[in-house]
Amino acid sequence: MNRSPSLAAISEPPRQTPVRHLVDVLVVGGGSAGLMAAVAAARQGARVLLVERNGYLGGTLSMVTLGSFCGLYTVTETEVIPVVGGMAAEFTERLAHWGGPREPLRWLQTASLPYDPTLVKLAADELVLQAGVQLAFHCLAVGVLREDQHVRGAIFEGRDGRWACAAHVVIDCTGDGDIAALAGADFEHDPQVIQAPTTMFRLGGVDVARASALNRDELRRHLEQAVACGLNLPRTSGGAFSVRPASMHLNITRVVKDGRAPDPLDTQELTDSEVQGRRQISAYLKAFRRFVPGYENCFIEDIGAQIGVRESRRVRGDYWLTQHDVLNQGRFRDAVACSAWPMEEHGVGRATLWRFLAPGTYYQLPYRMMLPAGLHGLLVAGRCASASHEAHASMRVAAVCMALGEAAGVAAAQAVAAGVMPRDIDTDALRRTLRAQGAILGD
Repeated sequence: MNRSPSLAAISEPPRQTPVRHLVDVLVVGGGSAGLMAAVAAARQGARVLLVERNGYLGGTLSMVTLGSFCGLYTVTETEVIPVVGGMAAEFTERLAHWGGPREPLRWLQTASLPYDPTLVKLAADELVLQAGVQLAFHCLAVGVLREDQHVRGAIFEGRDGRWACAAHVVIDCTGDGDIAALAGADFEHDPQVIQAPTTMFRLGGVDVARASALNRDELRRHLEQAVACGLNLPRTSGGAFSVRPASMHLNITRVVKDGRAPDPLDTQELTDSEVQGRRQISAYLKAFRRFVPGYENCFIEDIGAQIGVRESRRVRGDYWLTQHDVLNQGRFRDAVACSAWPMEEHGVGRATLWRFLAPGTYYQLPYRMMLPAGLHGLLVAGRCASASHEAHASMRVAAVCMALGEAAGVAAAQAVAAGVMPRDIDTDALRRTLRAQGAILGD
């Protein structure tokens, strides 16, 4: 008997979706940007609902795991200088209170702050609950509420069914620009040029003193020896960070498909990428055990819950951040954040392309890059904000996303208080509030 499905499509009956929440600000996505956006808006007095598809906050920081916070600093030969402050600095201080590192680690021509991804979950819960943010976990955005060009809320699917939230302002912090795309925003997304993803993992049983003594060039030489001996390693240099005894976090796999990055918006390609990333870890385990000093007795301690996607949709905003802005210390009257992170390009080969900014310099990021062109009532914060492929390679990192999220949250609350759309707020007032909160605007 032929049991294969015979229908090409099905028709679903019309339905009514209950509006479960009426809030001032709806934040979708609880990663680096969304966490800061929700808390920033709540601290300004707004009623905030934060919706997250996982059962915890932190996004890439806690789900994928990164090893270290990137984008917090600019460096000179003698100094490590913060370029992101405000709530990002507060959050790293909370992590230190929970037992995390306080001191940045210099490497190549930059610096970052190692962290424990488990502590991110604890500190994030503490932060949102103290601010009075309402949470909805295990819910996926599947639609938007839109009237003409105004986004009025979003529709979700949760464990208890389908529901909606209406809001004065919606902030898309999904990373993939899901809300903006559902609302019809213009965006760029081309799997032929986007960056390759990485499956992150931690190795236990490591002699951390010996392993940490290796610089990136030395690690590359050891892993190139493994390749020469027949091990198939897609990448031979990467980040290695330790925050716990005998444990080392590795950012070193690279998943590709047919000579390009897999499409993170394609279900099957993303599924295949998850499997391929874990298979690569097996090869790296053999390579580290046999060829890299300090790892002779290592074992797989942990694998990120999801592959690390670097790039997908980049939503077209009122301003399009460019490579020229990044490399030439771009300055803007409506600047709400700064970044000194290099343009970090993960292509399909074994090498990673770095284009570093001049020592001690940074560029600014304007508020306008969070305003989707042609839409009202919607802000887009985090790595899906308005930037070219090249500029995105610098602005996508966690600390910069936190700074953008904080700015989006304050802007949303100010829009609610003034009874205007986010595009019409007083950006000078926004910048004054951000400075009062310790944000670094680079003026």
